[in-house]
Amino acid sequence: MLTYRKFRRLDVRIPFSGLLGLYLFCGVAWLGFSRSPWQVALTVTTAVLTDFTANYFFRGRRIEFPWSGLITGFGLSLLLNFGSHAWLPILPALLAITSKHIFLAEGRHIYNPALFGLIVGMVLSGGELSPAPAYQWNATSALAAVLAGLALMIFVPRIKRTPLLVAFLGFYAIQMLFRAWVMRYHIPTETIFLGTISSPAFFLFVFYMLTDPSTSPKSWRLQVGLAFAVTTVDLFLHFKQSYSTLFPALFIVQSVTLIALWARTIWRQSHRWWQPMLKATSFLLLALLCFSLTKRDPADAPADFRFTRINSEFSGLGAQNGRVLQAVDPRLQHIAKWLLSVGDAVSIADVNNDGFQDVFLSYPLKESASRAALFLNQGNLSFERVELKTISKYFTDFSENGLPSCPIFADYDNDGDQDLFLGVSFGECRLYQNRLIEEGDLNFVDVTEFAGIAGPSVCLAAVFFDADSDGLLDLLVGNALSPYLKKYDDDRKLNLFDLPAEEYAGDRRMFHFMHTSWHRAENGGASILYRNLGNGQFEKLSGADIGMPETHWTLALNTADFNNDGLPDVYAASDFGPDDIYLNQGKFRFKRLAGNVVGQVGNDTYKGMNVSISDFNGDSFPDVYVSNVHVPLQAEGSLVWLTKPDLKKGAQFKNGSIRTGLLNPHRFGWGAGVADLDLNGEPDLVQANGMVDDTIDRKFKEPKDYWYVNGRLMRTGPEVHAYADRWGDLRGYSIWGLQKNRVMLNRGGHFEDAADTVGLGELGNARGVGLADFDNDGDIDLLLTHQFEAASLYQNDQSETKNWVGVALTGDGQLVARDAIGARITVRSGDQTTHSWIQPASGFSAQGDRRLVVGIPESTGTIRIVWPDGVEWTSSEIEAGRYYSISRVDATTSALRAVPLSGHSPALLVTTHKQSN
Repeated sequence: MLTYRKFRRLDVRIPFSGLLGLYLFCGVAWLGFSRSPWQVALTVTTAVLTDFTANYFFRGRRIEFPWSGLITGFGLSLLLNFGSHAWLPILPALLAITSKHIFLAEGRHIYNPALFGLIVGMVLSGGELSPAPAYQWNATSALAAVLAGLALMIFVPRIKRTPLLVAFLGFYAIQMLFRAWVMRYHIPTETIFLGTISSPAFFLFVFYMLTDPSTSPKSWRLQVGLAFAVTTVDLFLHFKQSYSTLFPALFIVQSVTLIALWARTIWRQSHRWWQPMLKATSFLLLALLCFSLTKRDPADAPADFRFTRINSEFSGLGAQNGRVLQAVDPRLQHIAKWLLSVGDAVSIADVNNDGFQDVFLSYPLKESASRAALFLNQGNLSFERVELKTISKYFTDFSENGLPSCPIFADYDNDGDQDLFLGVSFGECRLYQNRLIEEGDLNFVDVTEFAGIAGPSVCLAAVFFDADSDGLLDLLVGNALSPYLKKYDDDRKLNLFDLPAEEYAGDRRMFHFMHTSWHRAENGGASILYRNLGNGQFEKLSGADIGMPETHWTLALNTADFNNDGLPDVYAASDFGPDDIYLNQGKFRFKRLAGNVVGQVGNDTYKGMNVSISDFNGDSFPDVYVSNVHVPLQAEGSLVWLTKPDLKKGAQFKNGSIRTGLLNPHRFGWGAGVADLDLNGEPDLVQANGMVDDTIDRKFKEPKDYWYVNGRLMRTGPEVHAYADRWGDLRGYSIWGLQKNRVMLNRGGHFEDAADTVGLGELGNARGVGLADFDNDGDIDLLLTHQFEAASLYQNDQSETKNWVGVALTGDGQLVARDAIGARITVRSGDQTTHSWIQPASGFSAQGDRRLVVGIPESTGTIRIVWPDGVEWTSSEIEAGRYYSISRVDATTSALRAVPLSGHSPALLVTTHKQSN
């Protein structure tokens, strides 16, 4: 028979759920919580429906409002981060409610449901779930005070847990004092206190989880004991440098309580004492079985090629570390390894026109001779370093001129050779003109001042592209940090090697240059566009002038025509905040594209490190891969924007990181290069991973992770973490240690990691991914840069002979720039069609081979080109196993030339074809 329970107006669960729901709504709508409305709705709905159903079947077919499910759903939505997963929120909600009916002792449930769902969900998901990132609570100390105040006024008197509350706050205050004393040499004392008492997560734990009347004792003695036990276990976890401590501490204490009550039940030999233990054991075994079935080696996908590492003595790419870190201002030495953790970059192009791809490396932390170095390809995977005195001399005095951090090749003057832009951090960017065509010898001349490229920068990203379709390559420069110290009234440049002196007691303005938010930072550097005037000079246009006013922390730039209007658009990946997508409106005007909901493009809270563009799902439209962080406390993962033109919005961007398998879990992602590595006609991806290790300043026998310290910092507001002097001491520590890179092979739009299979399974710390056919044998070789060691070179060895086609494009220098940036290449062979675009960059800290190499199923095929000005051209049938150089001759014709593999012999074939419209 059905029974009904009437709502009680004064039921404490009503205002409790209302407060949590309101806070959650504000977090998703305004505070930048990294959960989409869909994830929140799915979590809450699952918890409510499960609770309603369980109450009906396990409590005598009684219908009652599922308050517990509602509160649990709100709690999980506040406390968990689901990354890009659409359906993963179901898991913790099911676990939470199920625990109420399975883990029973003496007729009551022991675990707080939200706590059980949080902890066990993280374990069973293998790290795909994580605690809500600490940065989501930043700048919400007022809300923390509201939570605490309302709890004290409304809930605590009603639930009669005052002894537990007072005891815990007292014990925990003593514990924080002890931890602050222990860590006084590593992190400022106030960081520990402010990071705790200003965190709403702490008050949610104290007032709504620890003091849960259903799972906490009624006796004041047991309440004090519980407070002491949780504080003690929490301290133990701190000494183990656990990222999350309070929630696991309570879970451990409640687990011990459960086991103790079970033991007491067995001792008393109560009737049917075995039933609750049997249910719980069966549930755990089933969960562990399901979890084990999902576990496998993630890097063992089959592959029919290998990457063979070339010894640096043979390749000639070796370099030694210098003493740049030691030259950082003494007041920043504790965080110097973080501040200079990027800038080791590679740019690839044929600078001497001999048919082989050469390499330029920026080695900011290496000795002077290698800090900015050009290596000429000798044709056998060995390189010879060329002394460029105009460049190396300039960067010898890095404390004055800054550090090279972003080399980019481009023929900006349309004369037929590759010029060099060199982005600089903590100095001024430089432009070098290649005089090969004019003088007959390779020589780079500094034309920075004449060209009009001037001003301080912290440049990690730049691209040349024809923004206005006039046949001239314009230059877009992004800045990560602001080049200026913003706390000063005058223009004070940021120079890590010489900060301004203290002008009065307590002056800390010189330290205020770190990000002001972990997910909405807007104190980065502005972008600058240099319009190519065609006479070797550029007109400087500020980001605000062209519709790019954002001052996000730009780490990577790339371009593609996302809305199919014939104009190149810009994707800017931002660290510590949302990325920026700028749709080209023509005449040097851009419009930012952003979704209305958290998680949509331009409204993400992710850490964008990289921009790689390719047709990942085979629908002929350019997709975007943005590498990101997926580690404890920040389990977000990479973004894969699958795009299509849209008449209303301009372009659709849908995140496909889960469906494509490109989430890059359990890694700190940097650069990513895209190419057809296995010559099956589909774009594959190499992902560089790792953050900072202790190889250059080791002081512990076993590496220690700095992120435990940084986790305390992340809970503070910008008044603390935006100042570099308040950061913990990183010297001798690592951040998540050495990591494996990934080699993601495309299997029909879904990617599988084959890093171990292809010989790239060693642990390391990589940055840029340079992909190029260095030996001109028709497959793509690999060069990886590493911030704290020399670059590593790998030869691609195919296990069997395959059909392939190589394509190199050259514009006419009038209607189309000679580099043909933005041109679309379609290769057809049999029933296979592949689409690619000539791009100015290849991801974070890298510019790869602009020639296309693609595998084809048959021995013949055709090539179709859509030039950047919209004119189309299609070749006659071509043979596999050759590079084809296609030149835009004029507005009506294009010339196709088959180039032999040696790169030096005369052309095998030259044909001219009319354009087709």
